[in-house]
Amino acid sequence: MSAAAVVPIVPAIQLKRVLYATDFSEGSRSALGVVSAIARRYHSEVFAAHVCAPLPYTMVTPEAVSIMEKRECEAKVKLADLVRVTDALRVSIKPIIRSGDTVKVLNQLVREKNIDLAVLSTHGRHGLNRLLMGSVAEELFRHLSCPVLTVGPHLAHRFLGMKEIHNILFPTDLSEESRAVFPYLASLAHEYSARITLLHVLPQETASNPDAKALAEPLRREMMRIFCPKMSPRCEAEFVIAMGDTSERILTQASERNVDLIGFGIRKSAEVTTHIRNTVVYKVLLNARCPVLTHRVHRLW
Repeated sequence: MSAAAVVPIVPAIQLKRVLYATDFSEGSRSALGVVSAIARRYHSEVFAAHVCAPLPYTMVTPEAVSIMEKRECEAKVKLADLVRVTDALRVSIKPIIRSGDTVKVLNQLVREKNIDLAVLSTHGRHGLNRLLMGSVAEELFRHLSCPVLTVGPHLAHRFLGMKEIHNILFPTDLSEESRAVFPYLASLAHEYSARITLLHVLPQETASNPDAKALAEPLRREMMRIFCPKMSPRCEAEFVIAMGDTSERILTQASERNVDLIGFGIRKSAEVTTHIRNTVVYKVLLNARCPVLTHRVHRLW
């Protein structure tokens, strides 16, 4: 008797409510193309949030109140300009201005608005390092229930007018944590009929083993067993085993394949807090020329 056909189970991911955090910098504006492309495809409701940081005063003085009011007025004007830009991109954005600690406010907005995806940008030495070494991005990675899409300082120019997603790269060590992001990648690949490359990197010393290729084949079969049933027949998939430094191999694959998105499942909050600066995710975020999607494990599948 012939075996029953395997019917792929594509996760029903809905990106209906997107939070776009902006500080009005060039880095933030560079994320607009990515936000717009996703919003158009998923018919998303987009909230553009700007958080006015509190002044470092121990007491609220009339002068401090005046400064805060001026900041909020300036933010309203800039958000109005942003709304006009996005109208031209056929995306409707709802502006939000809040005051307070950036991390706390964005966390509150994610819960309050039932956000499905948070988008933020980083700004190189003065932004990315500051964010990932104990401020906004690290806290968002650790605590948000939704995935976070980060646009880094080396984003390629082509993403400013992004319309489609053609190639997705999913690095995985096959752990439960690394799989947390895969339902989102599978959904995006289905929506865009995109190609998805699943990459597992073995240590550099493996390359000197004459049986390396033979040893890698069981890993490739295991990857296919785990992920093939969860992918849409609308997208092509390739399973790649590489050897060497993990972050270097990921960035090389991303460059050679001209990928539009890299996806990482990240570890639990305590581990991220301690080791974020030494992680593969951190190194890739610093250097990637495409957006990077991260999601922290909540329920293992």
